[in-house]
Amino acid sequence: MTRRWACAGGRSGAWRVGAVAVAFLGAIVLAGLAMPSLAGDEPKPDESSSAAPTRLAYIDELIEQGWANAKVKPAKPATDEEFLRRVYLDLLGRIPTLQEARAFFSTRESGKRQKLVEYLLENPDYAKNFATQWTILLIGRNGQDRMVDRGALTSWLRKQFVANRPWNETVHELVSGTGSNKENGAVNYVLAHLEFDAVPLTSRTTRLFLGQQIQCTQCHDHPSNNWKQKDFWGVNAFFKGMRTEEVTKPDATGLDAYDHTELRDEPTDAFVRFDRRNGLVGIEFPRFLDGRKISQGTDVIRRAELGKLIADPKNEDLAKAFVNRMWAHFLGRGFVNPVDDFGPHNPPSHPELLDKLAADFQKSNYDVKALCRWITASRAYQLSAVRTKANEKDEGLFNVMQLKPMTPEQLFDSLITATTSHRTGARESDLKKRDAWMRQFLFAFANDEAEETTNFQGTIPQALMMMNGELMNDALSCKPGSFLHDAVGAAQKSRSPENLMLDAVYLASLSRYPTPRERTQGQHALGSFPDPLQVMQDLFWSLLNSNEFILNH
Repeated sequence: MTRRWACAGGRSGAWRVGAVAVAFLGAIVLAGLAMPSLAGDEPKPDESSSAAPTRLAYIDELIEQGWANAKVKPAKPATDEEFLRRVYLDLLGRIPTLQEARAFFSTRESGKRQKLVEYLLENPDYAKNFATQWTILLIGRNGQDRMVDRGALTSWLRKQFVANRPWNETVHELVSGTGSNKENGAVNYVLAHLEFDAVPLTSRTTRLFLGQQIQCTQCHDHPSNNWKQKDFWGVNAFFKGMRTEEVTKPDATGLDAYDHTELRDEPTDAFVRFDRRNGLVGIEFPRFLDGRKISQGTDVIRRAELGKLIADPKNEDLAKAFVNRMWAHFLGRGFVNPVDDFGPHNPPSHPELLDKLAADFQKSNYDVKALCRWITASRAYQLSAVRTKANEKDEGLFNVMQLKPMTPEQLFDSLITATTSHRTGARESDLKKRDAWMRQFLFAFANDEAEETTNFQGTIPQALMMMNGELMNDALSCKPGSFLHDAVGAAQKSRSPENLMLDAVYLASLSRYPTPRERTQGQHALGSFPDPLQVMQDLFWSLLNSNEFILNH
């Protein structure tokens, strides 16, 4: 009997979960994160010579030495399915498209993982992903006042990552940039934290760029390391003399309206006053964390001098802080945790490896893409996330890949990728929809301290937002341009539409083919229900709401 696959306009109104979806979701939950054991190529990094090598052998040597010392075994190598999805999420902030997954799996050439990394580093979504991440780190997710142009900051950051600008130069501009916040997006970082005499700017700058949490020393000496109150205010003194001006221009009605904010530095007193715990008033002149001082006169721009000190190519703290943060981004935790709390009270898990990586990062002229290549080519990054009794002990040994919940931005972009039939690079048309979705996320999941949640943790409200939200309804609508619409159209032309559709929904959502058991269950469901489209909608809904989809493994 010939069965008709229909996708004429999709369903009207909100999509409803069917019995098939409940059965599929139950099967997926029972399966957990057991990945299909398909044969995956071992990574064969490209060892060709370049300004910065694509692989550093000592990374594996020092990580393996840690395993030997602790007498632990590493997890099995990640399959191609695990690696593909993981590296897309880490580098592009989204899962691969159906077409990208098929292209990777069909390739049999050696070294294809490293070649994939090179392809991703040149993909427009690479710069978009890291610009988004650093916008959040620099000014947070919550809305700012009109003096902060969030879009201009993100656009500026994207240009830095596209050009692969040396990281220390990017940091220098963020710390010392001046002018219009519309024309120079970097200025918005400073503008976002000027309240309370730039106290927030002081603490965020040392944490983000130097890995030093000195914020509590604004009121007292640090209880567990050597930072003193004068250290905090010595850095804060570099931010004295900043001036802002709101610039207006005539709008369409001829009335003056806000256009942008100008930031500049003016000569002023070179010291700050602060209250000591003993009730006396302290005074501190500009002094860097390592003790270096600058002129106390008006012959220097203090904030520019701070930018030079932080971005000094020889500044080991800058290199270590960024290497540690990037290692945590890719591996799920840093050598130092929290990633911005370096000090004798919190020693790194692999001090020699951190030192060597930071030194090579400096030698590469702070090449961010080179650092991405080194980490993704490492054995630790290419291990499976499947835990066994042999590798369950993991105290910063990196002997098994950490499971990482998607950030809300990753989840949104992955849903768009999975449910849209064609996607090439970053789509500007998605930004308004993403902003609305993010506002809903922040409203629903702010915690008791009024800080936004950073990722999805599987709570009931989060699950309901995923299962029944507008984004999910759009995904299952089968309207023209959607994944289901095009997949059904392709299936109608095939001699085996059931298998083609099953392959498509699994590749689009989970970046893998269905296991034999999943294929059998899918074929049984398709043969048992009169409407195959409803079965595929239910299956697609189940996959998009599964732990396997939401987690980066």
